[in-house]
Amino acid sequence: MDIGESLVGSYFKYVEGCKIVVYNCHLEEEQGEIDVIALDPRGEKVYLCEVATHLRGLVYGNGTQDTLARVEHKIWRAFRFATHNFPGRQCIFMLWSPVVSRRLAGGFSQLASFFARQGLPVEFVINKEYTARIKRLREVARENIKITDEPAFRLLQILEHLR
Repeated sequence: MDIGESLVGSYFKYVEGCKIVVYNCHLEEEQGEIDVIALDPRGEKVYLCEVATHLRGLVYGNGTQDTLARVEHKIWRAFRFATHNFPGRQCIFMLWSPVVSRRLAGGFSQLASFFARQGLPVEFVINKEYTARIKRLREVARENIKITDEPAFRLLQILEHLR
């Protein structure tokens, strides 16, 4: 598990209250994996998350079009997995990335609209929204001193309690 994935999983555990968070779920029917899967506390929603912690900006392949195509493929793959494994639950695909160019963010907005028309909820937690959610996680870490098995959350606890 990478530290970015641990941040996202910690967000679901400590901010959203999810009791079940799974990392790096390998897909049996297709090549690849889903970085983080979280089940909401009521068991009604499943969050399927791609985590891309590229600090110089999210890019797959040779630029914006390659990145959009790859993300679209990941979304379809995640929804096929969800349909098979979580029937009857609302499944939400999320891409978490701290640094995304304006051009790519615009492409993500179009992708989200396209999938919404298909009845498939997609959220892009990028840039300011990513920052806001991690700030909320930091606030929770400041209030919580219990030991955890989440490396990113434990690091935030330590940093928030330095004197």
